[in-house]
Order: sequence, then structure tokens, then C-alpha cells
Amino acid sequence: MRRANIVSGIILALSGLVMLGLVIPWQIEEGPPGMMSPRLVPGMMMALVVGLSCLLAYNNWRAKAAPEDRFPISWPELAALGKLGGVFAASIVLYFWVAPFAAGLALMVGALLVFGERRLSIIILLPAAFMLSIWLLFYKVLGTAII
Repeated sequence: MRRANIVSGIILALSGLVMLGLVIPWQIEEGPPGMMSPRLVPGMMMALVVGLSCLLAYNNWRAKAAPEDRFPISWPELAALGKLGGVFAASIVLYFWVAPFAAGLALMVGALLVFGERRLSIIILLPAAFMLSIWLLFYKVLGTAII
């Protein structure tokens, strides 16, 4: 795990520096005079990511080597990840072929089932309450349509 933390810290720091130096200046315009730049918050967050990534790599570089397992992720966790990926893939297909509502419903119900929820009341009421609250927020409170 120590080696993985060092490598991921270095990769995150390098990608954060690329974001700071190239992507943010190219993709986000400067704001008008007298106004805060729209680049400020993304730049601050990427600077934080770079700092925390460097801290992750540095702390794990200095840590004493411990006996490590060859593979820290168990097979049931990988199976759950694959099942959740399948739920997302099915939701994307439903989004394009059926409707956004069907995709959202399939994503919520599928994720609940993959994560082991078996109580029918939760499986029905949680997505229904979430979809109803989204509908109320956009159509009734804000008065706009979801496009």
C-alpha cells in the first residue's frame, strides 16, 4: 500500500500541476475588471490537491516499510465494483434509449440491490421520494424544466 500511495501521490500532483498550468488557463476565461476571476476557485482547489498529493507521497516515502499483502482489495469488493459498473452502464443505456427518469430510477434501485438492500419499502420509497423532491424543486419551486 505504501508504494501505491507514493505513486498515486506523484500522479495526482503532476495532473494537478497540468490542470493549474494548462487546462484552467485555457478553458476558463478571465473575469471582467473589478470582479473576482472565475479561475480563482478551480485554481485554489487544484493547488490544494497538489499540496495534499505531495503530502501523501512524502509521508509514505518516509514511512517505514511494513510487510504488505500482495493485493489489498478482496475479490468480493471487486465483484461489487463490477456489479455497480454494470448498474451504471444499464443506466446510461436507459438514459439514451428510454428516458432520464428511467435511468435515474434504475441507477438508484440497482445500486440499492447491489449494495445488499432487501427491504422492499426502502427500495420503493427512497427513489420515489428522491424523484418527487427533484420534480418539486425544479418544476414547482424554481419554475423551470429539466432539459
